[in-house]
Amino acid sequence: MVGPILYSFILSFFSFNIFSSPVFVDLENYIRLLFDPNSHFWEFLSHTIFFLFSIPIGLALSLFLALLVNFKLSGISFFRTIYFLPVIASMITVALLWEFILDKDFGLLNMFLEILGFSKIDWFGNSLAAKIGISFMLIWKNAGYNMLIYLAALQGIPEQYYEAMQIDGANRWQRFKNITFPLLAPAHFFLLITSVIGTFQLFGPIYVMTKGGPVTGTWTLIFEVYWKAYQEFEMGYAAAVSWILFLLMLVITLVQWKLIGKRVHYA
Repeated sequence: MVGPILYSFILSFFSFNIFSSPVFVDLENYIRLLFDPNSHFWEFLSHTIFFLFSIPIGLALSLFLALLVNFKLSGISFFRTIYFLPVIASMITVALLWEFILDKDFGLLNMFLEILGFSKIDWFGNSLAAKIGISFMLIWKNAGYNMLIYLAALQGIPEQYYEAMQIDGANRWQRFKNITFPLLAPAHFFLLITSVIGTFQLFGPIYVMTKGGPVTGTWTLIFEVYWKAYQEFEMGYAAAVSWILFLLMLVITLVQWKLIGKRVHYA
């Protein structure tokens, strides 16, 4: 892996369209990317950041599911399996499924909205609706995996803590607030880090469901890498976008580690 990584870094300083010899252009690719209005870098970055807002919603849902399936009830393993199934489905399959669910005329979601008395939404007709639709898919796809991590963390909390608070008269909310949620800090931290990195790398659903559209409404940085490299064959420019994306993920991860990591205590 080291060879291609180093090669992509070197390539980011060249103009190379695979049909001619590479030409050294110094920092031109980076300058064009960051400062040329026609590059749309900041627009694509904003689209990428938008999908990050689905992470806290997804984690809250996953924690709720984990709390539900943590009860020792007959047949609870069946429900754990059902909730986990989307995780083992391929991303392309899930994207195709949600493309049908979000269809304007025949989609299940619009049918449900009509039953509730709302008008149909053209999920792929405008930028905001398309990003929200993809966010729904991400939350659904990742909920099972996040639930499993939370479930493992929940089952690692000693029962004595709950028994002590119960003797003191604490209700369920107080036990959750003072014991469960704080002791899940390592799981929160791990899932936050991995979810942010995974969201920055989001490509499959966008390629299948919107192709970056409508217009460039869901065009993210990783989709820009694909488009420049494999559609316009600007390999040097695509490599520069890749390295900017890597630096963004690295900085955000380090910030998370510094601000949140030090507050996480491992039993």
